Amino acid sequence: MSHTNKEVSISILRELLNSTTPARDVVHRHGCSYRGFFQSKKAFAGAIPFESGLARDALRTFELAPEVTMIVPEPFAFHYEMDGLIRHYTPDYLLFLRDGRRAVVEVKWQAEADQPANQLRFDAIGRQIARANAMFAVLTERQLRDPVLQKNMSLIESHKHLQLSTDIISKILSSLRHGDQLLGQLTDSIGCQNLVLAAIGQGILAIDLRRPLTNETKIRRV
Repeated sequence: MSHTNKEVSISILRELLNSTTPARDVVHRHGCSYRGFFQSKKAFAGAIPFESGLARDALRTFELAPEVTMIVPEPFAFHYEMDGLIRHYTPDYLLFLRDGRRAVVEVKWQAEADQPANQLRFDAIGRQIARANAMFAVLTERQLRDPVLQKNMSLIESHKHLQLSTDIISKILSSLRHGDQLLGQLTDSIGCQNLVLAAIGQGILAIDLRRPLTNETKIRRV
């Protein structure tokens, strides 16, 4: 690919990184089948199809990540160069981040991700995406099925549908007006840990989901 063509390719990719709806024609052309739909407040149409349990775990993680504001599945197809050949790639997910950046995500089982051919492929894709000022990540069961993460997500998911009154939300935010608090402290202020967990699930508060949840867990405003 010539220098000019590379610049054109990067320019096109930058435009694609603003895609807000799935490229359904791409999905159908490849004959993918879905196992189910994940209801999401961060989806353009409210529900996101997933093709595997691992992909569903990725969606659960994105849904509870305060940094992620929008999830677009199979958002576009683009071309990249590897070994002197022009290749075609459709990401699994495009994430819109709160700070304005974009993250392109591939979900793969670790055994597949470790294959030398895939490692070379993902390296080439990652370089192309980095040149377009975005991030690229390959997520496997090592990250998505970490036992602590899974336990925390299940706990928060079981509480996120609790109704939070305006008074409770104001009280929570007032307690954090001077900065982060420990879970135990915030629970004492509010009088109910379940409401704190609901506020995390509803994107009002945030924690590090990869660390064990204890009274010493730091809580921050989103």
